[in-house]
Order: sequence, then C-alpha cells, then structure tokens
Amino acid sequence: MRISVVGLGYVGLVTSACLAEWGHEVTGIEVSPERLRALNRGTLPFFEPGLDEMVARHRQAGRLEFTDSASGPVGSSDVVMVAVGTHDGNGGWQTETMLACLSQVVPFMHDDAVIVLRSTLPPDFIRQLPTLLRSLRDQAGRAPISALINPEFTREGAAVRDFLEAERVVLGVVDDPDRRGVGRLTTIYEVADAPILTMDAIDAAFAKLGSNLFLATKISFANELAALCDAYGARVHNVVEAMSYDGRIGGRFLRAGVGFGGSCLPHQVTMTVKSAALAGIPAPLLAAVDAINDRQRSDFVRLTRELLGGSVEGRRIALLGLTFKPDTDDLRDAPALDIARLLIAEGAEVVAYDPMEGARERSAEIVPGLVTVESAELAVAGSDAIGLVTEWAEFRSLDWPAIAETTRGHVVIDGRGVLDPAELNAVGFDYAAFGRGVQLAQDADHLEPAVVATATKDGSRILAGSFAQPESAGGMSAYRRGVE
Repeated sequence: MRISVVGLGYVGLVTSACLAEWGHEVTGIEVSPERLRALNRGTLPFFEPGLDEMVARHRQAGRLEFTDSASGPVGSSDVVMVAVGTHDGNGGWQTETMLACLSQVVPFMHDDAVIVLRSTLPPDFIRQLPTLLRSLRDQAGRAPISALINPEFTREGAAVRDFLEAERVVLGVVDDPDRRGVGRLTTIYEVADAPILTMDAIDAAFAKLGSNLFLATKISFANELAALCDAYGARVHNVVEAMSYDGRIGGRFLRAGVGFGGSCLPHQVTMTVKSAALAGIPAPLLAAVDAINDRQRSDFVRLTRELLGGSVEGRRIALLGLTFKPDTDDLRDAPALDIARLLIAEGAEVVAYDPMEGARERSAEIVPGLVTVESAELAVAGSDAIGLVTEWAEFRSLDWPAIAETTRGHVVIDGRGVLDPAELNAVGFDYAAFGRGVQLAQDADHLEPAVVATATKDGSRILAGSFAQPESAGGMSAYRRGVE
C-alpha cells in the first residue's frame, strides 16, 4: 500500500520505518525544516536501537522518503497516519497541532483513503472527531472518508521490536460505515501475527490510557511498598520476587527506584488527574501515583543528604545516567534532571555521565550548574557520593575496587536497585537503595535492632527493622536485615 505518515517524531518515525519494513511505500511528512534536513542527511532526531539502520536501508531501496509537502503524498495514499504531538509541556493536553494537521490533510485525501490517528488524544476530542472530519470533507466538497484511531504501545528502547512483534493491535472506529478502514488496517497488521482488537474509538483511546495508567500505578506501588520495607527492615526485591510468582500480579514494572519519566506516563497520569478534577470526578488513586512518583526524586536527595551527614553543601555528587531510561537519549521528565536541580539548589557540585553524548550536552543546557563528563570514571573521580539514576548496562559492570581508589567519599545511592550491595560494601562503600535500606561497609556489630522477629522454622533469629546510627555518622537511620 501507499502510506503517508504525518509527523516524524518518535511515534511517526518508528511507524514509518516499520511500515516500510513490511513492504509498503511510505512517505513521511515533517513540517520542521531542521528535522527534515537532518532526516534527509540520514541523521535521526533521537536514538532508538535499530531504527537508524532500518531508515537508511529503506530510503536507499526507495520504500521510504521524507518531505514537508502534505497535499501531494496524502492525495495518492491509501492510508494516512497522523502522529503529531498532543502534550502541552505542562502536564496537560493540547489539540491545536492535531486540528491544524487535520485541516491540511483531510481535504486532500481521495475518497477511498483511510485516515488513522496514532497520537494519544484526550477523550473529549475523540468524541468530536466524527463531526470534525465530516465537516472538513464537506467544506472541500468531498465525500466522507473512513477514520480510525490506532494507539501505539511501543516502548522507547524497544520500539522497533514492539511494532514488528506487537502483543496486540487496537483499532478504534471513528467513522467507518463500510468497514473499509478496518479491512485495510487488518491487512497491514496481519503480518505482525498479533490479536487485532476492533472497538469504538473512545474504548481504544482508554485502552491506551488505561495501559499507561496501570503501569504507572505498578511502579508507584512498588515504591510505596519499598518505603514500608525500609520502615520494617524488609528487602523489597525479595518481596517482589515472591509476589511475582502469583499469576494475578506478575513481576514486570514492580521495581522500586527513582520513579518513572519520559513523555507518556508522567504526562498521562498528571493529565488524567487534572481532567478528572475538572469533570468533578475524584481520582485519589492516580493522584497518589503522581505524588509518590514526585516524592521519589526528593527522597533520593534526602537519602544522599543523610548519608553525607545531613548536608550536601560543598560536596561533589556524581550522577550516573541522565536519560529517563536506558537505550534512549530521551530526557523528557527524566528523574536525573530533577535530582540534579535539587542537589545544586542545596549547594552540591553535581557531575554527571550518560552514555548518550547528545543527552549529556542537552542536560548541561537544561540544568544550570550541571557539569557533564565523557565517562563514568571521570564523573566519580573525587566524588563524595555516587548516585545511580539510570540503569544503563555499563553501570552494572563498573570496576568498583578501582573506583574506590579515586573517590573522596564512599557512598553509593542505587536509585534503580541494580547494584550488588555486598560487592560495594566489600570495597568500602556504604550502600543505599529504596526498599533495601542502608548497608554500611563498616562492622555492624554495634547496631542495635529496634525490632527483632524470631523465626520459628529453624530457631534462627532474623533481625529486622530500623537501627540507630551513632551520632558520629550523622544521625541517619540505617536498615539491615541479617540472620544470626
């Protein structure tokens, strides 16, 4: 088929390349002159594993091209997919971009074409779509066209695989009386060998929104659970492992840490809470999800402060990771940026490293006072504390004995719970992580447990709970769990 994709941001560019991979003739339409020039030079506007090679291969084969002119390509396309931004940058929706796009695309489509909206859209806008699209066609003197929404469920860092090997495809019918649109999209997606679910447009919109809200809830639940584990001396990773064997729960996204970031989850949680409030609908669960996620960033700073004796002023803090997740260069709502701002505001010197050079450069521009360097070793040298914020694979295999020789202090705050505390303790680092407490490198014999539970199975005593730390260590609370 001939397919046009309007908007070559993250969703649009991945969609374009993957459709070309399936053998379709794809034209990507981008109105930003800077982005279009970069794409035509072969430079992608963001990093996504495997995408650059796929784009280059299909451009060379003639199956994928980029332009800023919509009327020609959409006039000859069987399907026009729209993937423009709907985020207002402040936790809410904006639909002006979508309205402008539709007004420039819909009148030029031939009568047999199908328009498909890939953008995440607010429910109120979905309800207006049938009337809006018919009005645009009437004004152009054209017959109505089939219209669907097709929400994407791709993850940054795995988007190509998620598209080509989709777990499900959701088609939401806006206006499709003869089922031409459903038939055409079914033909496109049947190669994915995934369930194709057809429903009303509003149901499809909520299927996308509900998926993201539930994932965000699981993450915040894990962080709330981690806080309880710290209070009583449990270890959240052991707790979650046991929970994950329950088929009703599973273990995915049940990981304590600094919380979620990116362009989808934070925005959609905040937006849903705001929209619900305006509609007079209480959403206390989602409001708590939002609040817990925000709290994790300030709690990371609080934990750093406590481990450094009550203040970070004048201390050098190394941050490992800046992007909101590994295998992407995306900094949108990245926890590391908020953490850096908070630390700098308290007088710390913050030096950060991320494997993505572009992310390092942009972070230094976004956060005044943040220093970025070209390796993890440079970031940690001379530091008083090290904070792991993004779980890039290279951080799991750092040479900690060598690092211990270069740091001024010996504190590691593991914001993702991926490091081995025993390994770090063995080379002199104090270790802290959400739901895993504080594990000090020094001999812990002097610590007095506040709570002691006695196991009955074998008679051994399991120490659990909070431990008072001597005043010389800054008065912080440390948590341990061990077996005597």
